[in-house]
Amino acid sequence: MLRAGKVKAIEELMKHPDIDVLPAVNQVEYHPWNQQKEIYDYCKEKGMVVVAYSPLTQGRRLGDEVIKEIAEKHGKTPAQVVMRWILQRGVVMILKSDKESRIRENADIFDFELDEEDLGKRLLSLTRGRRRT
Repeated sequence: MLRAGKVKAIEELMKHPDIDVLPAVNQVEYHPWNQQKEIYDYCKEKGMVVVAYSPLTQGRRLGDEVIKEIAEKHGKTPAQVVMRWILQRGVVMILKSDKESRIRENADIFDFELDEEDLGKRLLSLTRGRRRT
């Protein structure tokens, strides 16, 4: 796990003699196209909460065909599918909007669940380590 260096900074922090409280949260860019598997797995193993920033990629990837197909299947928007995926992965999201309609849309993700096919195969297959841009 440390060979790739993705969690090395956390490991180094935890070894520091003046640190007597372990980190409880790790905020990383997290969405279906940049799933940060190594960091996600490490944090879950250590009991740390993963907090996703830019979970909707500023809208840049919401036209993805897989996302659109899943959205249509559930009668939801692509953004709602991405948010539901993040929620079902146990990740906290940081969302930003000043539009009331978007805020309402963001909150309307609790009346459906992604099934194993969507959650485990289709969405997990999207990761490319791509940042939001």
